[in-house]
Amino acid sequence: MKVSDDPELCPIARALHCVGDSWTLLILRDAFQGATRFDTFQRDLGIASNMLTRRLERMVANGLLEKFRYQDRPARFEYRLTLAGRELLPVLLTLYRWGELHRPISQQGLQLVDRDTRAPIAPVVVDARSGDALTLSRLTLCPGPDATPAMHRRAERMQSMRAHTTPNSAETDAAAPAEGADAARRTINDR
Repeated sequence: MKVSDDPELCPIARALHCVGDSWTLLILRDAFQGATRFDTFQRDLGIASNMLTRRLERMVANGLLEKFRYQDRPARFEYRLTLAGRELLPVLLTLYRWGELHRPISQQGLQLVDRDTRAPIAPVVVDARSGDALTLSRLTLCPGPDATPAMHRRAERMQSMRAHTTPNSAETDAAAPAEGADAARRTINDR
């Protein structure tokens, strides 16, 4: 499958090279929830050992996890999140929120809450500089100095979207949770 006309120039294509399958994202989810050992990942995910081995090796090679020996005979390892792995948390939180909004179910297994207040959390993506929630109507692309012709076309297409926004896209942007953006702004400003 061709991911992009020049995957080296596209940050999304480069990221997908590291995390572009559901097993990898689920391993990351479990690592964020405290899993570190092969048998824990295998038991909780129900993944075949050969598939888990390949995913863990790829995640170590891509710098998402570090491998630490915790037993010599037989050799046993723990897998801990690296900084690069931990910085994928916003991706998982965004998927969590999307799943709640667009794939709701009546049962409630786990709920994402603030550690101190235990109040439910509604993750939003914000701009680190302004703290404002990012919505499609606020974004555009500008080609960089090394942009390919296909990248120029994508940037032009996105820039022209502003003139052709649909009522549904405006409603979606207006529905961005202001409380979440305010909380994210406070978190960013506390750094």
